[in-house]
Amino acid sequence: MATNDSSSTKVKEAESSSVDHVEFQHDPENEANLDKKLVRRIDYHLLPWLCLLYALSLIDRTNISSAKIAGMSEDLNLIGNRYSVALVVFFAPYLLSELPSNLIIRRVGTRYYLSFLIVSWGTISMCHGFVTRYSQLIGVRLLLGLFEGGFNPGCIYLISSWYKRYETQQRLSLWYMSGSIISGFNGIISYGLSTLDGLGGRRGWNWIFIIPGAITVFLAIPLLLFLTDFPESSSWLSASDLQRVQERLREDRGERLDDKISFRKVLKDLRDWRVWVLASLLFFPTAGSYTMAFFTPSILSGLGYDTALSQILVTPPYLLAAIFAIVTGIISDRVRTRSPFIIGFSIVTLAGVIMIGWGKNTACKMAGIFLAVVGNNCAIPTVLAFLSNNIVGSSKRQIAVPLQTSFGALGGIFGSLVFREQDYPAYRPGIYASIACIVMCIMITLGITFYFHRENEAADKRGKILEGLEGYRYTL
Repeated sequence: MATNDSSSTKVKEAESSSVDHVEFQHDPENEANLDKKLVRRIDYHLLPWLCLLYALSLIDRTNISSAKIAGMSEDLNLIGNRYSVALVVFFAPYLLSELPSNLIIRRVGTRYYLSFLIVSWGTISMCHGFVTRYSQLIGVRLLLGLFEGGFNPGCIYLISSWYKRYETQQRLSLWYMSGSIISGFNGIISYGLSTLDGLGGRRGWNWIFIIPGAITVFLAIPLLLFLTDFPESSSWLSASDLQRVQERLREDRGERLDDKISFRKVLKDLRDWRVWVLASLLFFPTAGSYTMAFFTPSILSGLGYDTALSQILVTPPYLLAAIFAIVTGIISDRVRTRSPFIIGFSIVTLAGVIMIGWGKNTACKMAGIFLAVVGNNCAIPTVLAFLSNNIVGSSKRQIAVPLQTSFGALGGIFGSLVFREQDYPAYRPGIYASIACIVMCIMITLGITFYFHRENEAADKRGKILEGLEGYRYTL
């Protein structure tokens, strides 16, 4: 209660202090300079920790692919579709925990809640290294999904709660791709850890889980000390800073920090078809991204590379994807548009999948892996920003973001199952399914963009008020 009282007091002080900032409000040049400084401070307090933690979450959930070819498959007798089942069970509790988690996080606060989550999933990740039976592997995968499920929507919602609409994609791209860069080294890291075979009487693949999990648990300490909370609860913000954060969000999308969620609002927001359409878009690139994360080592192995190279060659495509995604985020924010980038990167992914499936030689297939990884991983932050930009209201976004990441979890289920062991090494059914997903993504993006364009035209030509906000326009 003390925390809530303090937050309410700070918000009231910010609202009542506008008289003291007349010069600031009427000096555009000074306002722009102060805004830049404020945004840089927000970046410093928010992004480094979220980026690092996202990288660790990706490593902890996907290093099973490296462990599989480092001896886990033989030791745990992962015959038939057992490996795919071990992948897919992660996403059931992951999906179910996302919406409840986002309803909790604003009440509890990001520092305490995220610290609890990472200690929990880091511990479970370490437990992967001690399993001796297939049933135990299923158990720890279920628990890992339960505790990781609240992390991604919490991060996306937190980022979107601090920045204006056309500042979000470059931050989401940096968050998402910095995690992918670090996790992209997972193959090299995993290969190095697998060489510890015999240390402490444990197999090399055991250490692929134990050491990254221990690092995750350790990082809960600095996270608890340094990660910023939502604007109204952040101790580093003065009343005048909080006032400016409020003004920026109100001017940009009519947002209020005291926009509280309720059961009636939840039901109303879930009846908005646009929320569902925008949320569903994440399914498609996420399905492709998980497919590449889980099966690229196996695909490379099928091309004739040994275990070491199959793990190491996973890294370069993610480094290239990170460069493209961050540059795309900056450009997309400047031109204030999203859908052409989603469609463009979907086409890049389509070309990559076709090259993987029907390439005549290893070089062509490797180029296809690069294109598929780049296309999927650049589309994801663009899709995240597309929803955040077109959902008005903090409480509505608090529902829409976990709904979106739930579709991402469904994409993870798809990506876990589509490349079946019995289809190795060509994986042709998975290739066909991937192509169908990409085409669907393009069609849905075109459809919702056409609707937004028509609504913006009605606002421009006939004065229609969109989302109850004078001057608001949808982001295309």
